[in-house]
Amino acid sequence: MDQPASTFPEPGAKITYREAIEAYGALERHAIGLVYNELFSPCAGAYDLLQTIDGAAEKYRGFDAAEISELRCALRAFSCERTSLANGVDGERFRLMQSPEKLDAFDRTHIFEVGVDGRKLIGGIKAAISLIRNEAELFDEYSDVFSRKPTVNCRIVRKRRRSENDKADAWFARAMTVAMCCLAVVCVLHSAGEIIAIAHLLG
Repeated sequence: MDQPASTFPEPGAKITYREAIEAYGALERHAIGLVYNELFSPCAGAYDLLQTIDGAAEKYRGFDAAEISELRCALRAFSCERTSLANGVDGERFRLMQSPEKLDAFDRTHIFEVGVDGRKLIGGIKAAISLIRNEAELFDEYSDVFSRKPTVNCRIVRKRRRSENDKADAWFARAMTVAMCCLAVVCVLHSAGEIIAIAHLLG
């Protein structure tokens, strides 16, 4: 379910700080839940998510991919805005969050402007996960440990892809061998023709 992303305010929307804190918190939890399991999710934040995706992308040769670069910028922007929203100046809003009455009083004189595109952020995370997963399932024998898919399914997919790649490599090798043999035959025939022609001229 992508409800936190679909209900997240549009960029430029002006809302109360209470609404912003709730919306940003829900979006962050949803984003983290796309990568971490429910046991680790409460302990992670946006920067943990960024480091995890960066590490996986580097491992599976996707570090410079456009999807990863865009997501890296989006997650940093989200994390900065989320931290600023929660802390304010000298942690003033952190103290306000402990008192609903004070936060309501603060909201009567302050408005927060949304700067994050929630739908785009979640879409970017999903695109990066898909990119990394495709590489991981093909190369990593232990990728099924971290996958949401059943272990047997991961192994079947990995074996099928490797088999397809092996077949493609085998056909390419055969085609190159045939091409080289044909070239060799042509060269031999050409050389034989030249030798016969020279023999006739000298003869």
